[in-house]
Amino acid sequence: MKKHLPFWILNLILLLITASCIVHSSLVYLDKDTEGVPNLVTNPGFDAYSYDAHDALLGWTVHVDGLAKGSNPVFIDGGEAFESGTSLRIDASENTVTLLSDAFKVRRYGGYYIRLWGRSSQPRGPHVTLRFLTFRDNGSVFGKYRAKLKTRPEWKRESISTGFHKPGVSFGRLQIVIPPFSEGSVWLDNTGCWEVHHFRID
Repeated sequence: MKKHLPFWILNLILLLITASCIVHSSLVYLDKDTEGVPNLVTNPGFDAYSYDAHDALLGWTVHVDGLAKGSNPVFIDGGEAFESGTSLRIDASENTVTLLSDAFKVRRYGGYYIRLWGRSSQPRGPHVTLRFLTFRDNGSVFGKYRAKLKTRPEWKRESISTGFHKPGVSFGRLQIVIPPFSEGSVWLDNTGCWEVHHFRID
């Protein structure tokens, strides 16, 4: 019996690894899962809502590190878009640009699909970071989920799938980070977060 013990232990380990892979891969959502489901993000197409620069981008807060007066690299572009009438253009600069969406409700047993489309004017544009941040009631960060969008001249999509959040989760936000880059422009469009599934827990 003892001679066969390592064989059974190995089988058990392989079974656990296989089972964990199956569970993980089942938590993958697609664009088709958003059909008929409301987008939780305000202004996912980066539409202009005001001529006032401070209020133009409803639903989003824009932060540019080390911004010099009169050198804002972020613009609402009405001439380039993936799907909606506008997109958000970020021109080359030495500054990191961070976009933060308004908050939206997140449920512990919700399954969420997060998406962003982007493109660059250059053959190899900057890698844009898409994050799904979850928070407790008191505003402290609870969870962080991340994906990298490698921008190219054609529109490309990046997405995140999440579910089974820890007890105490209250709300979420999307964060999009564009690092400094030296040439051309990047466009972002058609982003969002959808609760596409709700897990039934006994």
